[in-house]
Amino acid sequence: MGKQKGDGSRSKNRPSNSNFAASLLQSGAASVGFGGYVGSSRIDTTLTKESNTLLDVDGEVAQHLRRLSKKDPVTKIKALTSLSSLFRQCSASDLCQLVPQWVFEYKRLVQDNNRQVRQTAHDAMANLAITIGFVRSLAPHLRSLMGAWWLGQFDPYTEVAEAARRSFQAAFPVQEKRLEALAFCENEIFLYLDENFKLTPQTISDKTAPTEELEEMHQRVVSSSMLALASLLDVLLGPPLQRTTSENGSLPIGLDSKNGAKVRSVAIAATDKIFHTHNFFQEFLKSRNSRVRSAVYQVFASFLKYIPQVVSEGNMKILAGAILGSFQEKDPNCHSSMWDMLLLFMKRFPEAWKIAPVQKMILPRFWCFLRHGCYGSHQTSYPCLLLMIVSIPPTIISAEQFCIEFFQNLWAGRSTLSTSPADRAALFAAIKECLVWLLNNASRFVEGSGCIEQFCVKLVDHIIFRLLWCDYITLGRPNADSGAAKGTDDNLATKKIHNPKQVVQDNLNLKHLEDFKQDLGNSIIDILSIISIKDPSLLHVFCTKFQTECLKMIEQGGSSALPEGDQHMNYLSDFFLLLGTHSMNKGEKWPLVHLARPFAAKSYPVIKSMALPASINLLSVIISVFGPSVLPVESYFDEEGESHLQMSTSYDQESKPELLLQFFKADIATWCLHGNNLSTISRIDLLLSFLEDAYFQNEWDWVVGCAAGMENGSVEMDCRYLNNDHITVLATLMEKVRYKFICRNVSNKSSWNSQFEDKNWHSARLDTVAIRIACDKTLKCPSHVLLLRYILGGTEPEDTVSLVSTEALNLIMEEILRQLVGVLRGSPNVWAKHAASLILSNGMEGQLKTDISASEEALQVASFAIQVLGGSFFSLKILDGYFQVVPHILAASICLDWERKMSQKSGQKGNYVTMWELDEDARIIDEVDTSSYSEGESIDEFATEQADEGAVLDAAHELGIAFAESMRDLLSRIEFFSKSFSLSSCERLRSLLIGSIRCCIFEEDKLEVENVVALCTKWMVKIMDYTCKDQNEEQQLLDYLLLSHEAWPFWSKTSVDGESKPVILKPGVTFNETEKVLHTRFLMFVERIGSIIGKDKLFIGSLTRTSQITVEHMSNQICNKKPSCRIWLALEVLCTWRWPGGSAMEFLLPFLCECAKSGPGYPEWMMVNSIIDILFLGALKNNMSSRFYPPNVWVISDDEVNKIEEPFLRALIMLLIVLFKDGIIWNSRDASRILQDYILKEEFLSIYVNTYVRLLPHILNVLAPVVWKRTVDLEDCNKVLPMAEKNASNLEKAVCQWLERANSGPPLILCQKDQSDVEDWVNVAISCFPLSPVGRVCALTMASSADISNEKRKLLLSLFQKQASQKAISEYRARAAEHRASLETSSDVVTYWEPTTELCLAKLMAVSMAYCWQEFGEDDWVFVLAQLRKWLDVAVSSMEDLAEGVNNVVRNTDPCTSLEIDATLKSIENVIKSSKISSVELTEMAVFIFSLLFGLHNLDGAGLNSLKLVNWERAEARAFENILRLFFATGIAESIASSSCAGKKAGTIIALSRQCNAHFWECVANVVVDAPSRAKEASVHATELWGLSKGAISALYEILFSVDPIAALQLAAYHFLSSDSIQPLAVTKGVLSARLGKSIMESEEAGQTTHMHSSSDESSVIREELSHVLQTSSSDLLGSNFTALIRVKYLLAWSLFLTRLQAVPSLSAARECMVQYAQDSGSPSTLLDCLFQHILIKQSSISGSKKYNAAAIEANGPASAAKRSVATSSLYFAVEALWPIDIDKMAALAGAVYGLMLRVLPAYVRDWIINLRDRPAASFIEAFTTTWCSHQLLDDEFSKIQAAGITDESLSIRANRSAREVTAIYTKEEAVMDVVIRLPLCYPLRPVDMECTRKIGVNETNLRKWMLSMTSFVRNQNGAVSEAIQIWKRHINREFEGVEECPICYSIVHSANHSLPRLACKTCKHKYHAACLYKWFSTSLKSTCPLCQSPF
Repeated sequence: MGKQKGDGSRSKNRPSNSNFAASLLQSGAASVGFGGYVGSSRIDTTLTKESNTLLDVDGEVAQHLRRLSKKDPVTKIKALTSLSSLFRQCSASDLCQLVPQWVFEYKRLVQDNNRQVRQTAHDAMANLAITIGFVRSLAPHLRSLMGAWWLGQFDPYTEVAEAARRSFQAAFPVQEKRLEALAFCENEIFLYLDENFKLTPQTISDKTAPTEELEEMHQRVVSSSMLALASLLDVLLGPPLQRTTSENGSLPIGLDSKNGAKVRSVAIAATDKIFHTHNFFQEFLKSRNSRVRSAVYQVFASFLKYIPQVVSEGNMKILAGAILGSFQEKDPNCHSSMWDMLLLFMKRFPEAWKIAPVQKMILPRFWCFLRHGCYGSHQTSYPCLLLMIVSIPPTIISAEQFCIEFFQNLWAGRSTLSTSPADRAALFAAIKECLVWLLNNASRFVEGSGCIEQFCVKLVDHIIFRLLWCDYITLGRPNADSGAAKGTDDNLATKKIHNPKQVVQDNLNLKHLEDFKQDLGNSIIDILSIISIKDPSLLHVFCTKFQTECLKMIEQGGSSALPEGDQHMNYLSDFFLLLGTHSMNKGEKWPLVHLARPFAAKSYPVIKSMALPASINLLSVIISVFGPSVLPVESYFDEEGESHLQMSTSYDQESKPELLLQFFKADIATWCLHGNNLSTISRIDLLLSFLEDAYFQNEWDWVVGCAAGMENGSVEMDCRYLNNDHITVLATLMEKVRYKFICRNVSNKSSWNSQFEDKNWHSARLDTVAIRIACDKTLKCPSHVLLLRYILGGTEPEDTVSLVSTEALNLIMEEILRQLVGVLRGSPNVWAKHAASLILSNGMEGQLKTDISASEEALQVASFAIQVLGGSFFSLKILDGYFQVVPHILAASICLDWERKMSQKSGQKGNYVTMWELDEDARIIDEVDTSSYSEGESIDEFATEQADEGAVLDAAHELGIAFAESMRDLLSRIEFFSKSFSLSSCERLRSLLIGSIRCCIFEEDKLEVENVVALCTKWMVKIMDYTCKDQNEEQQLLDYLLLSHEAWPFWSKTSVDGESKPVILKPGVTFNETEKVLHTRFLMFVERIGSIIGKDKLFIGSLTRTSQITVEHMSNQICNKKPSCRIWLALEVLCTWRWPGGSAMEFLLPFLCECAKSGPGYPEWMMVNSIIDILFLGALKNNMSSRFYPPNVWVISDDEVNKIEEPFLRALIMLLIVLFKDGIIWNSRDASRILQDYILKEEFLSIYVNTYVRLLPHILNVLAPVVWKRTVDLEDCNKVLPMAEKNASNLEKAVCQWLERANSGPPLILCQKDQSDVEDWVNVAISCFPLSPVGRVCALTMASSADISNEKRKLLLSLFQKQASQKAISEYRARAAEHRASLETSSDVVTYWEPTTELCLAKLMAVSMAYCWQEFGEDDWVFVLAQLRKWLDVAVSSMEDLAEGVNNVVRNTDPCTSLEIDATLKSIENVIKSSKISSVELTEMAVFIFSLLFGLHNLDGAGLNSLKLVNWERAEARAFENILRLFFATGIAESIASSSCAGKKAGTIIALSRQCNAHFWECVANVVVDAPSRAKEASVHATELWGLSKGAISALYEILFSVDPIAALQLAAYHFLSSDSIQPLAVTKGVLSARLGKSIMESEEAGQTTHMHSSSDESSVIREELSHVLQTSSSDLLGSNFTALIRVKYLLAWSLFLTRLQAVPSLSAARECMVQYAQDSGSPSTLLDCLFQHILIKQSSISGSKKYNAAAIEANGPASAAKRSVATSSLYFAVEALWPIDIDKMAALAGAVYGLMLRVLPAYVRDWIINLRDRPAASFIEAFTTTWCSHQLLDDEFSKIQAAGITDESLSIRANRSAREVTAIYTKEEAVMDVVIRLPLCYPLRPVDMECTRKIGVNETNLRKWMLSMTSFVRNQNGAVSEAIQIWKRHINREFEGVEECPICYSIVHSANHSLPRLACKTCKHKYHAACLYKWFSTSLKSTCPLCQSPF
């Protein structure tokens, strides 16, 4: 349909089609009009503006009016919409001439079949009426218009009818005007409606349409016409409408008397004519359309209401049959109008019943109507039934038969009821109204009192009893008749109507059965209530029938096992409950007197004799509802004069209470408590129904005694009489009582007498029974458990009543505790026994005697106790706070569960553990053990023994299951409700459980430590959840836990034991292995607890950082009796430092850092300072003579801290390191404060002189870099200035004193062994001058920027020159000569120069060079270089010996066996030990010194002249050589070891040996990176000449791909391998070096073949070390962690490969071989999958969702790396920044690799993205590439084309950068071909588009072939587009030269390796590409020629 053609808003000056244009022609002779309705007028040629507008409007309206005649409804709607818009916009004068045509179209549109057309037409009519008004234009056409207008207001669609009413009201806004208009057009409306009634589906439309559409249209018009006729009669003939005025109130609106009479007469005449003309609408009454029938019913109702004379004697019979027979109407929507018609007709013409065929037609239809539930109109039809019955003349029906059939059919209709309560209410209301009316008006149907009474009795019998009551009692029984119906003379089932019970059972939903049953019972009771007031005799009829039938039901229930009997009893019980509710609400007594009491009296003997549970329950309900007085008991005397009791027949009087009580004891109670059978529960309910009465409450104790078998009212009990029946009955009784209490507490509404209190349920006999059962070992069956549970109570929180006294309850709980503790004492676990002793402490030992051993009997007893306790848990609340048993029994239960779980963990076997082997996840599978079978034993005997053993195991299995379930139930209750106990109980419970946990940790030895700690941690957390309500209680719990032990704490004494003392250290102590194990076990436990509950709770306690505190307040808190801040615990953790599975570095130090951030005055900050204070004192007090390791010149590292053996010093140094790291937490002010508080105090030096001087270097090593760092920020300077003025002079003075003290001693090389303090003071001096651990320029920059005074620098230089003086050296040489002479006469060989002394000298040399190098003289440099060479030579010799030793071990190894592997590993370990560098620290310092020298050489300073004078270049070369030899030696050693039979295990040994000295190798790696190229090349060449089994390249790869790598060494190896001089040897083997720089063209001209013969040859060109990593399995790679070593190695390997591929010249043989290798290996796809795993995971972490968004990639992440890699064609920047490895850096490396891959292997990336199935990921990758990479790649492509300047005689290339087009023009002789290559925006991910724009002299075949070849070359070329064009040119040139194409690929130049077909078949002589032929052979699985099939 498209654009709306009639849109009113379109331009009027431009016609939309030819017709419209013709209508707008402005001809002088043209006439403007509408089909002759207005005529024509001469149009002047000089038109004004107004006339132009009129012409335009007329022409457009005419066009739209013509479109209204179209058949398409859419066209009509568009036209009407445009007309409606025009009607609103144009003036009234312009629209007047349009009215005739519009009226014509409107009358036709009103009957259109499309409702939107009709609605739009009415809307347009409303706009027209509003614009032009009624009087001016519509009045002349009103008569012809009104019929259609009125009809439209009764359209079946509400929207259409509302639109018509709006248009009518718009024309006639006032109501009087509308009435006048209808009266004015009265004849025309009736005529219009009459014409509509005459229409048929064939004549209703002049257009061809489908039959269904015409039929629908006819039905709509007829129904609307009927409604219009009925409404017109209501308006014209009905009462006047009311109008509200301000003066007179409500006034009638109507016509005057004269006009009104005329109008009415016309209306009556016209209506009568229509009525008779159309044969009383009988045809319409039979219409299949419900709307038509409903409209006819409304018309009939209007006729009967206003024109009843239309019904005459002539047509009475016809109309009576039609109207009264309308009950066949099945549409419920028609029933409302149908009933209006029926009731009016029956009221106006009662004589019609005599004429109509009532029995033959009317009543059968009416019965059917009722049976079908009025066809769904329940709420409409049921209220009308009474009016209909009243209207029926009694003479035409048989009253009795009619009434019975009426109610039967009415009741049968209940099967159609929905779930709506309103429908049910309507049915029951109709039944009650009709039945009551019939009973009240029985004289209308029968005459005579006897007949009336008989009639009423039959109604009651048939309707109330047989129909309603029998259906009530049998409700829910399918296909069954009621017992009452079977026993009657007139059985309803014999009737011909449907059986109501059978109908309803199949249709009623069981979900709503109860609601229906309740409503039915209430309806019966309401009817009986009315009858009891009107005529009690009728009530007696029902009651007699009721009692007789109910007694039969009871008797039949005893003789039948069918469930119907129980259902009958249940329904009877429900009925009596309804009776009781009715009696209570209405205050009526007839339910008790006439129903309940007679039935109870008659049924009691039968119920007692039959003893059926259902019937007993019925009696219980009756007594509960009406009370015990419902039993009419009377006394009588027999012949002997003895008094007896019997049921009375006088039902209107209540029995005497004395007689009832006597009857209860003598008869009812005895019967109810006798025996245990199926009726026991019901009998107990009956008994309790009596006890609910206040008069019977005092008999509870007597009932208990009777149930327990206690004779003569004795309180003592004999177990002989307490049999199982007594237990069961008593348990059932207690259960029922308990249930009553729970229901009362939950609902807060007691069903008991309000005078009855809980204490009345206490009974001394019940106490005796409960205690005896709890204590007797023989009474442990499930019934005893249930009985105790019910007696004790407490199953649920609401069950707060115990039926025994508090004292008895305490005795029972103590007995349960004794049974539980007995099992713990018998446990094989030591901790469980100690826990049992702990539970029985504090006065409980004397109360409890535990003599039960851990046997099966004990476990049975414990299981019994747990089950009882679990079922009566909340009864402990009664004892809480008064007895000690509560916390002890809770602790015993929890410990018993712990012991069970620990036994399962330990895997213990035996009878004891058999009980515990069953858990919620464990199941026992028994298997027959045939190993115990002996040959002499018979099979039967053996089978019997196995069966006996299996039975025992099964019993134990069941017992274990019961125990586990009971324990879970009990623990769940303890978990949720233990906090509700009193404070004292919770404290005691915590104490017991914590003591048990401590016993388990310190004493349990049957389980692994990890399992013990894990279990205890889990228990501890649960204890906190169970028992702690707030933080204070949690801290008390932790205090209990951390109490001292013989092995805890070890490093300090604390006040947790209650002493008011500060933390006291215990330095210098030692402990044995046992104490160490216990200590570490407990510390492991403390770590687990702290990780779970939070370290702030564990160490700080209740202190918070919300406010500042003073130092005194902090000290008071620390020294408090119960300290909240556990400084001692932090010290214990720090001094222990390491334990299995954890360390203080990971556990505590991060937390202390967070505490230090809080700031001064806060408790956390104060705690950290207190820890530093205590650790410093501990380090001073401890003797460090044997454990002293001076620090290096740089800040001590973690590995070096671990070497410190003294615990306090180690903890102090590590804490200071993390606090002052990078100056983030603490800064120089804090460092100065610590130095001032601890280091500069002279009393420490005087008291602890030995330890002080050795402690000082470590502290200065950490603090000096912070203190000497110059402050740049002015604000910081202002902050530091006050402190500096106060402390700077003291610190400066102290440092100078230390330097002078060091200078005062002899040179280090001349010190004797007893002069160790000289070396100590030198170490102090060294520590005052910090250096950067990186060395080189960084260390020199740090030294130059340090705030060191000239005086200190001079003292330092003096100290160094003293060591390097010629005098000291000469004296040293003299002493050395004497020492060598003494060795000839002495057998003791000693080292004269101690290693520590030499190391100290090296450190002094390093700091002196860094701080005083400008003052160094030539002698100083000579000394430095000489020492440096000596130290490096020794180290190189040792390292190379190691490599040679490993080589010898591997070479001498036999073929691999398991023993040989172990021997190899052992040999390699021995080689490492024997060839270890003598002093790694010294070598490390030597390398560090050389890095300083190298940094100095790179500086431009005048002071370097002295260094240059001592032949620095030679020394530098020698040092580089030595360090590179160290580097290659370790790599070769690992490479050789990895190639041995032990494989990577042997290589790991070498790698781990490097990890021990990680910083040393980092220093070596830094120097290797700085080494010049000539040194690197020389070292590689020298290593290759070494003669070992592995060379230099293998060593580099082994370091790069080490199993335990060091980051700096990896970077150095990569730097080596990626250097320009090493690359050719590092990536490819020497086979490619010969043709490395040759292009394919040059190779072919030289006669060399460039193809590769097989895949093995192709892979062999790549080094094995690299190829092995490149071909990593995709499953192993992609399934690994994002920072896994396998991914790091894989990306580094590809970085090397791509870097080399980038460096190889394009179109060279080497490049083609490498590209072919990548293609055949299939590795690029795996690489790309891996790359985008990293990139996408990074993107998802940024965007926070799984949706990929390229714009969300951060610029500094993989995106910027890819962009930089594309721009620089390098990856080194990403590799250099890779370490330390994390996800972000791996993602950046992945982005860089992807960028370089786009450059060197674009075709592979393109193929991968095309085949990628994850389309969202593919879209992201494309957007990512377009955003960050494609722009640079496109620029480079066009730059290459412009730079190449390819223009020769046959080919020229032009580039258009803005259009991304490349044009290649090929010319060969007379042939010319122009090819345009368009590069995509996401280049190179998508294929390029190619088009031949010009061809001259090229046929179609060649053109198509050449274009395909061009496409192949461009898409498969892993290089520039210009290179692909040159290959294509070469292809065409070869074709012109006559070279034949390959028959496989149909190309001359191979698209991948660009080779020519050279392999020829010997038979057919066809030539093939080597790659094509190899692929043919591999895929076809044969080696024959593809063409001739001869062997190739």
